[in-house]
Amino acid sequence: MNKKQLFLTTMVCIMLLLASCTTISKTNPDGSPSWTTSTPKNTRTLHYEVASAKQSTPQLSSLRAESAVKDSIGRWASTNVDNSLVTFIEEAGEVLKTQQMLEVLQNLSVQTVNIALRGVSIEERYTAPDGTVWVLASYPVKNLKDAYKLQAEELQKKLELAKANATALEAEADLIQAEVMMAYLETQLEKEAE
Repeated sequence: MNKKQLFLTTMVCIMLLLASCTTISKTNPDGSPSWTTSTPKNTRTLHYEVASAKQSTPQLSSLRAESAVKDSIGRWASTNVDNSLVTFIEEAGEVLKTQQMLEVLQNLSVQTVNIALRGVSIEERYTAPDGTVWVLASYPVKNLKDAYKLQAEELQKKLELAKANATALEAEADLIQAEVMMAYLETQLEKEAE
């Protein structure tokens, strides 16, 4: 190998070594983690939220920040469920616009969100120099899907009991609506995650 080839090879190796050592900054200019100013991108499996709080003590700040991040995830889940139900009702037409069915769907929505919020994970915490506590939390989207299924199955059981007490046609229509709604909500969640 001549000197020119050796020099070029050495330079390429040095450049590769330097390139592999550089990383994208994961901190803000003030030293805080990047997620305090830019929430991580949601994935098909996880939804992220960030919240902060500054109270009289670090413990209270941490509790308040955790509560705020869970509230944010709850609002996201509630909006997701409500939007899916509204779209489902609009697409289903007049059949579902009875007062009784709207109450059932609203109840399903509230119960789904209440059940679904189990499983929020605190990924990271950061305490700023001024005492503000920042919290990054993730939530498995699968939990919301599972809650949809649980609530739809419970609704089916209630409707099956109603079928025994009410007219067969009404109960069967309600059962079909519950099955269609469950399938539709799962489809909407899949679209939301993409």
